[in-house]
Amino acid sequence: MRQSLQPLLTIVFLGLVLGNLNLKQRPLAWAFVPTTLLPPCAPGAATSRNLFQQRTQQGIIPCIIQTKRFLSNVDMSDVESARKLFYLWFFGGSGGGGIAIAAFPEMYKRFMDMRSLGSSSSSSSNKAAGLGTATEKEETIGISPLCLYPEDLKLKDVQKILNNPMSVEKMVKLGPKESFWAERGYLRYEAFKAANRDCNPLAVRAVFDAFTTSTSTVEPDIAQNLLDSFREDLALFKNTLLWNKVKGYSAIALLVFLLGLAASVSLESLAAGWFPDWPGRYNFPLGLVDPGFWTIPDYWI
Repeated sequence: MRQSLQPLLTIVFLGLVLGNLNLKQRPLAWAFVPTTLLPPCAPGAATSRNLFQQRTQQGIIPCIIQTKRFLSNVDMSDVESARKLFYLWFFGGSGGGGIAIAAFPEMYKRFMDMRSLGSSSSSSSNKAAGLGTATEKEETIGISPLCLYPEDLKLKDVQKILNNPMSVEKMVKLGPKESFWAERGYLRYEAFKAANRDCNPLAVRAVFDAFTTSTSTVEPDIAQNLLDSFREDLALFKNTLLWNKVKGYSAIALLVFLLGLAASVSLESLAAGWFPDWPGRYNFPLGLVDPGFWTIPDYWI
């Protein structure tokens, strides 16, 4: 009896030794994931029932048929690094991103309001002054198309605003006090518009835009100094307006880029940290449909 078992024990011992050597040669750590969470089409997702059927068809009866786990080739150190990266980018960028996203609707509304002023020509200011409608082509100042205004500014419309005898200090005093900054003595666009109510609305918006960058508030002394400078040099007005517009649009573009970068890094580190074996990672965003985002729980670790 002992002699008949000796060859069998020798084979078992050699199998264990070879298997142990094979596992020691693997450089990566192994993560255990329940096969019940994986679809049958996933790599390594063969259930014990399928494995039993394959072995029985080959004439081999496996001695273990209640397998609950399989080996996934995932480096757990990479998983931990990806999770730390996700925490850094997601929570670090969520604060600034929330403020920016909240400000986008107001910025878009201001831009669309400016674009809607394109139908306002100097004829409207002529009508308000009782001068009728101009029949000949009026002289323009030639602003840059990069300012994204719906039309060029009429020279006499801009001059009418610049030659307004009312001081900025008086504009602030007589203007509406509908905001905190107006109460603090800052010049708001609403106050500047009220002080030039008989002027072309697009020209009023353009002159105020030359005071500041992408805001509706400016310090009164800065506005007064710029108004005095623009009266003497109209080219300075055009250059200042263009520079403020370029700075404003560049800041918005940079902000959108940073938000997109934070979202991209957060999503990639989220996938690498919690479901690294999900096939949709490699064809994102199409992976949201094929294999579908609803399959993510099948690969969660």
